Amino acid sequence: MRFTRLAVVALMLPQLAVAQSATMHGKVLTDSTERPIAGVLVSIPELKLQATTDSLGNYVIANIPFGAHIVSVRKIGFGPLSSRLVFAGGAFEADLMLTPTTAQSLPDVNVEAKPVPRGKLVEFDGRRLAGNGGRFLTQADLEKHAFATLTDALRQLPGLDFQRDPKSGRGYFAVAGRSSLPACAFCGGPKGGAMVPCYAAVVMDGTFVFGAGAAADPTKAEEGEPKFNLNSIDPSSLAGVEYYAGPASMPVKYNGTRSACGLLVLWTK
Repeated sequence: MRFTRLAVVALMLPQLAVAQSATMHGKVLTDSTERPIAGVLVSIPELKLQATTDSLGNYVIANIPFGAHIVSVRKIGFGPLSSRLVFAGGAFEADLMLTPTTAQSLPDVNVEAKPVPRGKLVEFDGRRLAGNGGRFLTQADLEKHAFATLTDALRQLPGLDFQRDPKSGRGYFAVAGRSSLPACAFCGGPKGGAMVPCYAAVVMDGTFVFGAGAAADPTKAEEGEPKFNLNSIDPSSLAGVEYYAGPASMPVKYNGTRSACGLLVLWTK
């Protein structure tokens, strides 16, 4: 006997005096083509009885106590079926019909994976994410604006200023901005009636390219050590920039007491 999707009723058999349970068996088919469906879960949840259809759609549930029970039929891709059946003893066959559901189209979800920092940029990203007082430009920041010169890019960093090379007129050096050192004991001071710039130390890929002189007097760097021309570096060649305004925020790795006038760290690609 076949049972429709919404009207599944039990085939009542004469009760046997000695029977205490029933057995239900049959097939699960599609309601349009009546093709067997494999992998369908047929269950009586309240009794914790269940069976899964085989490759031919067959199922068997045994040891069903007499009485009325809800039979549930479930499989992904088909509408669920629940019917109340009365079990009075013996065994009966019930073919169950499921209706395929129409696949729903889900909206597109864009997932953007953040690049995992590798090599030297692990150090850069570690300090950037820690938020311990430095100022940072990432490769994305540098590429977004397509800066013509490195000084154009570095103007985005608060507390950093620049001095033009008075000899060539082409080079630019990193110096501490007025706002970065409110107590400027080491950065400048009268020298022949003029203020002496306080040059920031510059590190390239972990190596000092300008040391900014001794800790006691950073201005001594101008007496011998060649200053670093920022515009000798193409900003498109950089993967990251860090700037620290004073010793308190500088990474210990780069000797936080070395320069009271700031530290500029450049990372190439």
